Amino acid sequence: MIFMKKILFFASALIGIAPAATTVYVGTGADGIYTLQLDEKTGALTDRQHVVKGQGMGFQEVNQDGDLIFSTYRSEGTGAVAAYSIDDGKLTEVSVQSYEGRGLCHVSIDAKEKVLFGADYGGGKVVSFPLDGGKIGKVASLIQHKGSSVNEQRQKGPHAHSIYAGPDNKFAYAPDLGIDQVRFYSFDEKGVMNGNLGFKSIPGSGPRHMKFGKDGSHAYVLNELSLTVTTSARHKDSGTLSPKETVSVFPEGAKMEKMSCSEIRVSSDGKFVYTANRDLTDQGRDSLTVFSVGGDGSLKHVETAPAAVWIPRNINLSPSGDWLLVAGQNSNEVTSHRIDRKTGKLTFSGKRAEVPKAMCINFDR
Repeated sequence: MIFMKKILFFASALIGIAPAATTVYVGTGADGIYTLQLDEKTGALTDRQHVVKGQGMGFQEVNQDGDLIFSTYRSEGTGAVAAYSIDDGKLTEVSVQSYEGRGLCHVSIDAKEKVLFGADYGGGKVVSFPLDGGKIGKVASLIQHKGSSVNEQRQKGPHAHSIYAGPDNKFAYAPDLGIDQVRFYSFDEKGVMNGNLGFKSIPGSGPRHMKFGKDGSHAYVLNELSLTVTTSARHKDSGTLSPKETVSVFPEGAKMEKMSCSEIRVSSDGKFVYTANRDLTDQGRDSLTVFSVGGDGSLKHVETAPAAVWIPRNINLSPSGDWLLVAGQNSNEVTSHRIDRKTGKLTFSGKRAEVPKAMCINFDR
């Protein structure tokens, strides 16, 4: 099945035809994982299926071959990770592994698919597991972050919000909202992490998620509390990050009280960066921001457009590059937005699909 999917994908690419529909995986804060079908022509989201039932499944990542999906998980009150095989839209559990923590808010896999990483927001720690296909091994590293920062409500202690392998697959980077730092660690193929390095963000900024530019020379850190993006140069040999600029996700004069940021994405051609911005008071200010990327990695605000949901917890760009999908956590829905490939601008399709407490978007590959 996977081989046939690749044949069809490459054949379509050669003749310039996008697939008629793309499978969308939606992690939820309700009762597991759902799938939808994205119509590549209209943006319609149809054929909702509840494919995995479970708790604590708010974030997932699909591997490069599209035959495995890894998810946050909660089993009998204990934090865990789970792997499922994907076959023609059906998900089958392959393995589950627990760790000493309350639950993960983020998972990712390294480029060689040998290591699964997780971030524990409530516990302020990061964890890694060795991978053998879909089999998740026992914990390789569990690292407790320490410290605090200036926001008395949100930064009394560490809150690791995400963790990613860097472009050279040598270092793992972990934005921590509670201590205003991006920690990073070397790691090996057994999943063992080492190191005590990082860079400090502007006090009170609250780094949440991050992505790297197309060539890996720059990192873009989304700051949840200050509603900004920090661009940093990445030094290949040491893995260190050097902040260059911090820009607002909103144009000057925008009302930002009681708002926060949630997700950041970079287009496959590296020309645009997208962020999701949440209105915590349900005043209809939930939005999506588009930045263009300069030759030096700098960001220029293009537009801030309506998200068409309440609390856009997550966004993702379709493999075709034609659509941006938004997971509306509080409005219990997913919406689609067409991407102008030349300008990066977004147009809401008017299409919605009901999904309870939608929190994470992934695509079939």
